[in-house]
Amino acid sequence: MKNKEVILAVTIALAIIVAVLSLPDILEPMAKSIVNSMGPYWLIAVLIVGIIHGLKPDEHTWPITVSYGLMQRSIMGVMLSTMVFTGALTLVWTLMSALVGQLMSLLNINALKPYVDVIVGVTMVSVAAYLVFGNHEEHEGVKTADFKLIWIHGLAAAFGGDFIIVLVLTTALVPAMPINLSFLVGFMFGFGSWVSQALIVLLVYKGVMRGVRDWGIMARAGRLALGILGVFMISLGFFSMFYG
Repeated sequence: MKNKEVILAVTIALAIIVAVLSLPDILEPMAKSIVNSMGPYWLIAVLIVGIIHGLKPDEHTWPITVSYGLMQRSIMGVMLSTMVFTGALTLVWTLMSALVGQLMSLLNINALKPYVDVIVGVTMVSVAAYLVFGNHEEHEGVKTADFKLIWIHGLAAAFGGDFIIVLVLTTALVPAMPINLSFLVGFMFGFGSWVSQALIVLLVYKGVMRGVRDWGIMARAGRLALGILGVFMISLGFFSMFYG
């Protein structure tokens, strides 16, 4: 792999790692405040929280969708890869918000977070390794992630990070809505997250493409950055287990 690709990948990964580590856990209190302040307009409130979530760097927001976006050959591919990943997240969140009563009685999501970080990190490293060594479709001699792979990664990532926000919001809103509409909490949260992530990924893609001017270099850098971020998430998970 050429030095330019490695430098670009490391720069992307380090920028994302710094963003993840520098942002405090502010989404839960912010989400509660927004929902409480908007009263009967809870559907719009959840959408706003979802948009904020998509802007927040995490293991299932733009740090991942940017990596996949850089591997795409066109703007349409960038939008589709982001939609596939966030669509998998939204599916899980929708189902989970529909079953929030049962889940809240069975699981302590906060206690599971370090293990989820490790699982998500292993998934990212595995995807990156497959993209490097696997025998799959290439575009112009460059191996890229197909949408099925991105979808599977999204399903795994849905249980990480701010997943608990979906449960907290659903629990808080159940008294204010018909129970058969509880699925809308997870759906609107995911939809809002997709909106903001799509904007970020598009801006990063166009900015990097303008600077690099070589899609092959950008795609390989995105693949390597995904692997670096996976190692980071695994390390973060183990650190939380032993020192959290």
